[in-house]
Amino acid sequence: MSDSATDRMIAHLNDRFPLVYVVVLNYNNLRDTVETIRSVLELQYGNFKVLLVENSTDHAVIDAIRVQFPDIEILETGRNLGYAGGNNAGILHAMEQEPDYIFVLNNDVSVEPGALATLVHELETHRDCAACQPLVMYSENPDAIWSAGTEMYLGYPRLYLKNGSRSAEQPAKPPFGLVGCALLFRASALRDIGLFDESLFLMHEETDWCIRAKEMGYGLLVAPAARVQHKVSATLGSFSAPYLYYVSRNWLLVAKKHFRRSEFIYILLTEILVRCPYYCCLLFRRGELRKIRFYLSGLRDGLSGVSGEAKLP
Repeated sequence: MSDSATDRMIAHLNDRFPLVYVVVLNYNNLRDTVETIRSVLELQYGNFKVLLVENSTDHAVIDAIRVQFPDIEILETGRNLGYAGGNNAGILHAMEQEPDYIFVLNNDVSVEPGALATLVHELETHRDCAACQPLVMYSENPDAIWSAGTEMYLGYPRLYLKNGSRSAEQPAKPPFGLVGCALLFRASALRDIGLFDESLFLMHEETDWCIRAKEMGYGLLVAPAARVQHKVSATLGSFSAPYLYYVSRNWLLVAKKHFRRSEFIYILLTEILVRCPYYCCLLFRRGELRKIRFYLSGLRDGLSGVSGEAKLP
């Protein structure tokens, strides 16, 4: 967004800046976390606080961040609670300060200066909406979209407009849901809907939350005028064992929880007949076909109802 457009957005808030708590979750990743915090501190918004939630087990990382950002509030969880548990700890801590909004950020996301003002403006305007996400671009190619929310495609919530290009200035309803790497929540909606499902531990927590929000009659928004850049899989790793396991297990757990039996059967079939061959092909090309066992283990545990943190190599 241009500086003039940001100025107009800020002026439209009529000098009332609702309090926003920016919650950044880190797990043993110093360099990317530092870059994320620096981008947050440059936000053109008049009333926000930053909370770094440390899932880290490497105390050298925590100490280094304290040195670089002595004024940043840090909440140490003591162990890796996953995306759901770590963010829930941060949200609960932030809620004690009675913010109007909570902006959850992955530690591999850089935020454009005007993004927060734009997101707040959209939720101030659309009072029926529980959450709003910016347009998420690739860090290595800021002109290409990584996600404008999600859409259901062959039984799976895939990234909407992925690899596309778009310059729309008006907010849009996502076809299905929102992505959790950069997500502004209305605090009152969090109190109403609840927090992330910690039994999922990692992956699809935001999918479950968005479905719950819609079930309760809330809307969801994508604000294309707000932009962030995402280093895709900087922390989890592309096609790592945890990714392959949790992405398959948790989608089955979420689908079983929210959809009718016939819909769940369709989703299971698409996992077996479409997504499993897709991952086999990708892993074969990478010379890592043996990793498909983690995806298959996730399917097995999803069908069996296994949840929580998994013991993976």
